[in-house]
Amino acid sequence: MVLGVLYRFSEVFESSQKETIWDITIPMEEIQAHLKDRFGVEYNSSQWIFTQLRRYEDEIGARLFEKVPSRQGTGFNLSLFPKMHEFVQKQHLHVPQKIRSANGVYDKINSLISSQHGSKRTKVFLGAGSTMYHLANIFVERQQQDTHSFILYTHNAGILPVLFSQKVDHSRLDVAVCGGTLDPVTHTLLGDPETMLGDKEFDFIIQGTSRVCGSNLYIESRKEQMVKKAILHGCRGCKILVLTKHEFKDEPIKGEQPYGKLTDYDYVVVPRSMESTAKKKYELQFESYMDLFEPEILNWNYCILKVNRELP
Repeated sequence: MVLGVLYRFSEVFESSQKETIWDITIPMEEIQAHLKDRFGVEYNSSQWIFTQLRRYEDEIGARLFEKVPSRQGTGFNLSLFPKMHEFVQKQHLHVPQKIRSANGVYDKINSLISSQHGSKRTKVFLGAGSTMYHLANIFVERQQQDTHSFILYTHNAGILPVLFSQKVDHSRLDVAVCGGTLDPVTHTLLGDPETMLGDKEFDFIIQGTSRVCGSNLYIESRKEQMVKKAILHGCRGCKILVLTKHEFKDEPIKGEQPYGKLTDYDYVVVPRSMESTAKKKYELQFESYMDLFEPEILNWNYCILKVNRELP
């Protein structure tokens, strides 16, 4: 039910004229109708649905939703909680877009290793951020479908419950965790990059970011910035930046220095947008960088863009 509600917020946002998903409020009657149409389950009480959402929030220990009074004076509307800073909150934000991008990354990895010879395990580094949660789920879900086996390296503590679940076949999906101190907000393991990483040679390095401005990349945490920078510039492998496009802004993060550029990566993967809607500001910002990219795969769900690394 919770995932169905989150999907509805993304659908309404993508088809709206609003610039952020936090501007979206949905009448509970519409939520009820959506759950019935999508899942065939009829909920007669809006308050019962809201109570179940609150129970889920209590289970994960974080707020996701807010009750908003209806202008009609009866019933109420639902909006997303405006202060989503923690990993577990961001994990629930823009879910369809993150899943589309994560599928694009997985498909790109498989297409590249399928063209190579040899039976060695493919070494993939999964960086920080909530999109990696969805990518980790895809690795687990498809572990028996593909002929490849992987070693997944990560300093993302938020994805460890997925990678250490009982469903994982560790003969096909090995997991190596980098050492460090846990950041309780971002669920990232942080430490001295020289000692925490160990291996610096990977087949693929997958990272996300918080903001893109002037082709520069920014994140809020200084400590995480140091680790992300060391991985990006000090490790070897095919580097893929996975985004939802919401990261593209016209201003950098105040007081923070960039740790890298779009042209530090080999590929950028983004979700495919709905063509029928008016373009939002972040879409136009993203399109202003298209001279840096050569479209390689345009799927119904995602776009894989090869980066022209010769550009400054």
